[in-house]
Amino acid sequence: MIMRNKFFTSAEMPQVAEKIEGFIKEYVEKFEKEGVVIGVSGGIDSAVLVKLSAKALGRDKVTLVHITERDTLKESTRCAKAIAKDAGIPLKFKSLTLMLTHFGLYSLQPFLGYIAPEKLKEEYARKRREELSQDGPLYLKHLLGKGDEKFRKDIAYYETKARAITLTLYYFANLENKLVIDSGNKTEISVGYYARYGEAGDIMPLAGLYKTEVYELAKYVGVPEVVLNRHPAPDIIPGITDEVAIGMKYSVLDKILLLMENGETTEEIAERLEVPESNVKYVEKIRKYAKLLSEIPIKLEL
Repeated sequence: MIMRNKFFTSAEMPQVAEKIEGFIKEYVEKFEKEGVVIGVSGGIDSAVLVKLSAKALGRDKVTLVHITERDTLKESTRCAKAIAKDAGIPLKFKSLTLMLTHFGLYSLQPFLGYIAPEKLKEEYARKRREELSQDGPLYLKHLLGKGDEKFRKDIAYYETKARAITLTLYYFANLENKLVIDSGNKTEISVGYYARYGEAGDIMPLAGLYKTEVYELAKYVGVPEVVLNRHPAPDIIPGITDEVAIGMKYSVLDKILLLMENGETTEEIAERLEVPESNVKYVEKIRKYAKLLSEIPIKLEL
């Protein structure tokens, strides 16, 4: 990733948008594809990419897919429909519930059930998170994959869903000879907030933008308000937002990451941002492990 010493401002977003549009168009042409496939989760990242892809390629070359399963929140589907309607592009729907049932995934977390109310699912997930966080940061435990058998089931439950989403997007990409767009951003890459081979793609247009910058870009391109005002979440575990999962607000995390990128020490960052040094050390630790994740698959050079 290219190093820089400041966040992009709202005044710079027109140029940022133009670069991203050019990037999308360039790689569709290089790979001699007929367009792109975007998994529309109902979140801010995919909403931004829908707007920019439509402008770069034309609406007829953009395929939008909303992938659901047993635990998908109704709010996610409402937001996905709003994104597609705003862009004027048909939205394809694909349910993974039957596939994941046959795979045996839901037997790992039977508490959620097929008819359990969303509020009940969210409450269980929050309590489970609190239980797992008692002996240290849960997100770090998740990255390292350490824990008892029950916790390993939690990880398998979460990450298998993400990988099933990737499989589905490439199904449409193969049928239509298109590239899959990966909606990951710089913050997620920096702290490893993704499942290996899960919700992945061929090109990652937002890789140079921190999450807070994606929000500025979203305001510029005009994503629907219902999406802009929504708490970012993976929508794989009910009730768990990105900030809850990572254990830190994006507004703080991004500032820490930017200062780290520019070589400031733990002490300097803590003093400048007026945050505990323990917060900075936590980010340092997950950032270090995320760097290793970013190199997977690790190739042996002979």
